[in-house]
Amino acid sequence: MDAGLISFPREIGLKRSLCKSRSQVSQYIKRLNGKSNLYTSLYSFQDVERTKPWKVDTSTAIIDRAWWDFDAGERGDIEQVKNDVRELLTRLVGDCRVVATGRGFHVHQLFSRPVVGRDFATHLQRYQRLMSDGLPTLDGFAFPAKLTRLPNTYNVTRKRWAVVIPPKALFLNDFKIPSQPVSEYREYCPFFGKPNKSTFDLVMWVNDNPPPKVEMQPFTGEVGSAGDVPLMPCLEKAVNAPSPTHEVRVALVQHMSQELRWFADPQSLSQEQRNEIEETIFSYLKSLSWDNWNEYRSRQGIRTNIGYANAPSCRWFNLRGMCEGKCWRYDGTID
Repeated sequence: MDAGLISFPREIGLKRSLCKSRSQVSQYIKRLNGKSNLYTSLYSFQDVERTKPWKVDTSTAIIDRAWWDFDAGERGDIEQVKNDVRELLTRLVGDCRVVATGRGFHVHQLFSRPVVGRDFATHLQRYQRLMSDGLPTLDGFAFPAKLTRLPNTYNVTRKRWAVVIPPKALFLNDFKIPSQPVSEYREYCPFFGKPNKSTFDLVMWVNDNPPPKVEMQPFTGEVGSAGDVPLMPCLEKAVNAPSPTHEVRVALVQHMSQELRWFADPQSLSQEQRNEIEETIFSYLKSLSWDNWNEYRSRQGIRTNIGYANAPSCRWFNLRGMCEGKCWRYDGTID
């Protein structure tokens, strides 16, 4: 009953294998559900990379939804998470789908028409940030390369099912999250559920909410550092918080990796060079003494993100309200 909610090609699994059909997804779920955590790319793509046809070209992501991830942890318990999700749902319009993941929720807001292109990816970030402003348990939102857990599959880490639930159910006092998938709720699945009837149009939202013009001021401060790696003021301030958001941690790893390899293609690195970069970044992250730092998850995150060729742009930081003025690293991406 997916009715166009899922399209191809897309990626599946943490290794981001190319998936070209619904039958491949079904086989993936049938083979590994209950044995491994199952993921798909949030978006499908128009094309693959020219020189690496086994990889999708993330700049061609077909952006057909917004997506938010809320998790219990240092910033709030599960009741705070539920309050935040309820508040977000009251701010959104159109067709929204909710997945209870085991320790939090994924919220999908479907669009009335998909969009493609780097500019729309930037507008998507701006929109998602605005809609979730002030919600403390937010752990992240969508971007073109985002992976998300497949709904109604088993979370082997939490030993709980990631189940689809009706959004309105969260507003009922006596509603309890089901311990396993409920057949009556399958129509609310964000990928395999009932047809999209959304009235929300990101194109119209962008037209009605143009990005503000930012006047960049010259940088006169000192240059911070992470060991031998220079840090921009925005990133240095963010990573020195007691418990930075997931996207800030990713930005730090990608920035440090890019600097440590001297902007070379990550694929050109030897295993020895990758190991050295990983250890340098790991040691710095450990020194920050974040409240909820996890050694195992940090190593996983570092190994994943040192493979990315580009670090977040100045525009990325600016859209998140982190940039206070032009600094030594200004890349010209802010008009």
